[in-house]
Amino acid sequence: MSRIARLLGIEARPLGPGEKPNDALVRFGLCLAAAAVAVRLFFWWYTGRVWEDALIAVLHSENLVRGLGLTHVRVGEGPVQGFSSPLGVMIPLMADVFHVGWGLPWLKLVSAFAGGVAVLYTMAIALHPKVRLPAPLAVLSMAYVAFEHHQILWGMAGMETQLATCILLMSVYYAICFESGEGRRGPAPGTVRLAVALALCMYARPDFAFWTLIVGVYVFAHDRRQFLWVAGIALALYAPWIVFTTLYYGSPIPNTIVAKGLGYELWSTRPGLTLADVTRNVWARIGGHYLPGSIFQPLGPSFAGHGTHFSQVLRDDGLVCRLMLLLAIAGGAAAIHGRQWAFLPIIAFAVVYSAYYVFGVAIVFGWYVVPFSACVVLLSARGLAAVATLANGRLRSRALWGVTAAYLAVMVGVLPTTIHAERRIQRDIEGTVREPMAQYLAEVMDEDDTVACEALGYVGYYSGRTVYDWPGLASRRVVEYSRAHPEERSLLGMAKHLRPDYIILRPFEYEEARARGEAWLDADYRVVKRFEAPPERIARILLISRSIDCCFLVFEAERSVRGAR
Repeated sequence: MSRIARLLGIEARPLGPGEKPNDALVRFGLCLAAAAVAVRLFFWWYTGRVWEDALIAVLHSENLVRGLGLTHVRVGEGPVQGFSSPLGVMIPLMADVFHVGWGLPWLKLVSAFAGGVAVLYTMAIALHPKVRLPAPLAVLSMAYVAFEHHQILWGMAGMETQLATCILLMSVYYAICFESGEGRRGPAPGTVRLAVALALCMYARPDFAFWTLIVGVYVFAHDRRQFLWVAGIALALYAPWIVFTTLYYGSPIPNTIVAKGLGYELWSTRPGLTLADVTRNVWARIGGHYLPGSIFQPLGPSFAGHGTHFSQVLRDDGLVCRLMLLLAIAGGAAAIHGRQWAFLPIIAFAVVYSAYYVFGVAIVFGWYVVPFSACVVLLSARGLAAVATLANGRLRSRALWGVTAAYLAVMVGVLPTTIHAERRIQRDIEGTVREPMAQYLAEVMDEDDTVACEALGYVGYYSGRTVYDWPGLASRRVVEYSRAHPEERSLLGMAKHLRPDYIILRPFEYEEARARGEAWLDADYRVVKRFEAPPERIARILLISRSIDCCFLVFEAERSVRGAR
């Protein structure tokens, strides 16, 4: 363990003065880290899961190696940054330069081991002298990061989510370790590590800018001179990416962020909001009732493998989630009351990102909150420690171990069901609907043909054609449309304006178009193909009613429309 700890910059025995080293717990943490890697490798082998958005990012890497540029589109547009996470493209590129197509498996392999490293940093946080969670709660925190379904899912489906979680926990640990430089001119020993971690946070996710500001304020309050070193080193490491994206794409802001900001309506900016509207929307996101946009739901047993929102796996009606949230609130209060100032960055992170997800994000996709949940569970553990002080010594330890065992039994107990569901989704929906549909488009579309749809990943990757996706994650033309037509921002509005050669709609989207009187669709396009998962094969997939991807209709423009273009 000591060699691994030194490599990761972790104190091998992070305990307070006069305390006995908890070697048994450290060894157990190492076993949990190994188990985290093993379960991720099993998930990869058993499910073969490839998330839609993973294909969006990796296509940039493959296009660069093919000589098409670090971009998604192929015809009629300049380079566009259709990805949000630089690491989500940089890591696949490390393998794609040797062989196009190796990038996605390489990212999954890196993510699997990052899962183990995330567990080790969680252990280091829990055992640090400034935190010192009781052993059962250190195990609870580590096991959550190791085994909660969504901590596994998106990283092993080819997204940067696991890397973001690992890097965030690393930066939390180095922030906790930060000490004043005591007037020294150069950087203190932990300053460089913290600065590098914060730079990596920015490479992992742009919205981690909020976190870097939180840590910056924390460091500034401790030592202004060391703050300058942290800020300077972090900025120097991230500046090359800012310069590159400004010169290459025309802006350091990813096109994905611009597209989502224009294409998705933010509830908090709607005119005429009443107090009832605000209460309803806020409660939907923080209440733990398995409603769309819920940000704390992964703290309890849940499933978001269909890409919609977290749904109920066990009949707990959100009780586990709400209890963990209440414990997190209690944990933050207890830390402040006990003057455990090392918790302040974690508390600030939870508060700031809760407000951000509730008021500043139109659609909270499930993978957004995976790193968030990994931090909140540390506060839940601190809250449980505070509640446990009501019991005396031996009873307290037994109670904590009992609660930990019960919580992990619930969270780990659903994995056989949820992992099997992921296998069925990949095989019977993605493998029989989206992938064949994209391959069909590759056969029938000319190289300069265009297709409009919402589901970009599989369509863009396997068709190799230019996609006008909604809301324009990888298309400047769609973003330009949104800017010019604020009153008609929708998939159908965009398709009506741009008139692509093909349009892909789900049946309910087509019915909605007809109900709204979109006569141009039937007049100018015809359905040429229907891709549908066999109902008898998907009927028993977990929460199949949550899936909106079981059937797609492919529309082709009439010859007169093509001629007019």
